[in-house]
Amino acid sequence: MAIEKVSMGKIRQRYKKLPIDRKWIIIVLVLYLLCLILKINIIPLIFLTIFCVANAIVLSIDRYVQAPIDIELSTFSAVLMTTRYGLQWGLLVAILSKMAAIFYNKNVRVDHFFMILGYVLAAVFANTFRGMPILLLGILVTIIVNIYTLFISKFVTMLSPYEIMMYGMSNAIFNSVLFIGFSELFLMVMI
Repeated sequence: MAIEKVSMGKIRQRYKKLPIDRKWIIIVLVLYLLCLILKINIIPLIFLTIFCVANAIVLSIDRYVQAPIDIELSTFSAVLMTTRYGLQWGLLVAILSKMAAIFYNKNVRVDHFFMILGYVLAAVFANTFRGMPILLLGILVTIIVNIYTLFISKFVTMLSPYEIMMYGMSNAIFNSVLFIGFSELFLMVMI
């Protein structure tokens, strides 16, 4: 049995080149060095980025599904970041996670600014009741944010009772599932 010799050119043709833009690698390295120089803890920045990207992806469902549902990660991430890293990180993720979704989906509405205020409230209340177990804290903050959203939806954005009920129920159920299923796991990973 003879072994066929294959040229490197043919081998290279079989595989696609991985398109990595070098400027992003340089930007990430510069930011990492800046964090080291300024002694900024990089772990909260990593989780801030993860939560912002994940929330933008989850909220992109609105583009494809026209239903009155409110599935978002901003409340969950604001409570976790406040609990683990402090109020400033909770406020930052509360604002930036929604802003990332707005820019990603290229959709700005007036109610988005009221939603951002609701996520800021989530961070503030998570800081206020910080000593509670994360599961109870998350569900309590979800209830408080949904009460705020109910009033804004009823008196400011003038949604119908059906839309208010659907948005509130979907948000409460989704956040409850997140806190019941994933809050302890995330807190263990967030060092």
